[in-house]
Amino acid sequence: MVISRQEDIDVVDRQIRMFSRMRFQWPIFPSALEERFEQDTAERRGKRLWLEGLIAILLFDLFLIADYFSSPADFRRAFVVRMLIITPLCLIVNASVLQRPGKTVRETSIAFAASLAGLTQLYLESNKSAAASAYVQPAVLAVVLFINIVMRLRFPYAVVTSMVMLGGDGIFLHLDKMLTHQEKILGIGLAIGTIAITLVANYSVNREERLNYLLKLRDELMVRDLNRLNAQLLRRSESDALTGLPNRHSFDTQYAELWKRSIASGTALSVIVIDVDHFKKLNDRYGHLYGDEVLRRIGSLLQQALRAKDDFVARFGGEEFVILLPATPQIAAVHVAERVRKMVELAGFPALDASQQPYDSNTVATVSCGIATAYPVPHDAADRLLEAADKAMYKAKANGRNCVCCASEELALSQTELYLSR
Repeated sequence: MVISRQEDIDVVDRQIRMFSRMRFQWPIFPSALEERFEQDTAERRGKRLWLEGLIAILLFDLFLIADYFSSPADFRRAFVVRMLIITPLCLIVNASVLQRPGKTVRETSIAFAASLAGLTQLYLESNKSAAASAYVQPAVLAVVLFINIVMRLRFPYAVVTSMVMLGGDGIFLHLDKMLTHQEKILGIGLAIGTIAITLVANYSVNREERLNYLLKLRDELMVRDLNRLNAQLLRRSESDALTGLPNRHSFDTQYAELWKRSIASGTALSVIVIDVDHFKKLNDRYGHLYGDEVLRRIGSLLQQALRAKDDFVARFGGEEFVILLPATPQIAAVHVAERVRKMVELAGFPALDASQQPYDSNTVATVSCGIATAYPVPHDAADRLLEAADKAMYKAKANGRNCVCCASEELALSQTELYLSR
């Protein structure tokens, strides 16, 4: 079941209100939330049940001491049943909870093992003596306490296990010949009272566990949702709404970062400034909405023209774009600029609506590109490289547009000499 984060929060809020009411609420969530609850708590619960299961098995086996002193003649049978039959089965069940089985398998296997141990105790003490029949009643109560309070089985499984123990104790008392009628009534009464009290406690613990989980989950979802919204706002603040490319602010940040990186690594940094040719004429003839379509298409083409993950393209303003090419000498930057120019020329302008004027034969989709390359050094002005690329772009405009021009050799030589003199 896939739902949005806001729907997640709404579902959790409804469950919090339900579990906060002072009335009986069956301790189970809707299927999707129940599955999530089990995934989040299964590992920790499995480890806790495993440790408590070991303690229970140890206590069950320690009853051999009482078996030996109370009835030496029956000790062999008790040893075989406890150590060779019940204990191995319980150890297998106990080990299985560490493998993170599903809720049904985990809770059922624990309930089965606990019930088996409790019923075994009744079997071993059946009709041995009045003392044995009397002392086995507290043993039954101890099993119920351990299941419902210590191990805290999920409430439905605790109810079933308690009923099994109550039924087993009822059969034991019915068949027992050592206790009086009044003692049997007292025994079953104690069992019913203990089961009722421990089930109330088990329900309260299960309810509180789920409520605490819901409160924690709601906080996590709200924080995650807030982080997502903040990330979206950050992306929007750094993106151009029209083209989806990084905006001028994002470019300034990236340019400063790549400049520092080039200084540290001693590698070249190339800049390509790109301007859409005849854009004003295009806007005047076909309208600003069509001009926006042109800018969106060119922005998409520029993203496709990038070579590596560190290459960066942004909308510089108006119909101008800029590409940053870290660790790129001038000759490689020329190849990128030529690829951009050819891609725009081949792609052409977006299709016109039937209501718009036909294309002017003199209006074609082209861009002019200006390139500048430098080896940045400390204390050098980063703006010089950008200004040089901008001048090269205007040079391309003056040369007839739809071409690529590089910055003057003097700038490149000046930067290279600075680099070599470090």
